[in-house]
Amino acid sequence: MWAVLAVMVFLAGQAYLFHSLGKVDGFLAQQEEVPEKEVLSLAFSDPGTAERMAQLLAGFSRENPEVEMVLHTDTAVPEAVYEGRAAVGFLSGTFCPRHGLSCFALELEDLPLQQVLWRTGTQAESTDAFLQYLGHSSGNSLKTVI
Repeated sequence: MWAVLAVMVFLAGQAYLFHSLGKVDGFLAQQEEVPEKEVLSLAFSDPGTAERMAQLLAGFSRENPEVEMVLHTDTAVPEAVYEGRAAVGFLSGTFCPRHGLSCFALELEDLPLQQVLWRTGTQAESTDAFLQYLGHSSGNSLKTVI
């Protein structure tokens, strides 16, 4: 009789242990799920432009924490955007868009006229969100931007 009771207690203890370990594994699996950040690559023809746009870029980051922005200087911004090395490019001065690229003029305080370039067609969500944010910040209508 005692032997049967001991076996039942042992099996109940094992069941409780496996149940508890299952909860711990489930908790650890939830903790390991780190949301992936979407990368938005921005190319600037002038390195000072990114510095002058710091407040604007910081505002976009606050509103879109899931987007990680990568900033780089590229002397050939249109090619970088067209070839996909950058999702959005900023080119000082004027630019006549070539086939496959869209653009709009960005005018902000303390910033010389910039042409914002992106590939024509379907964009990543982060690119669309960024272009809409730029359009709103510069006072352009969203229809002009997208």
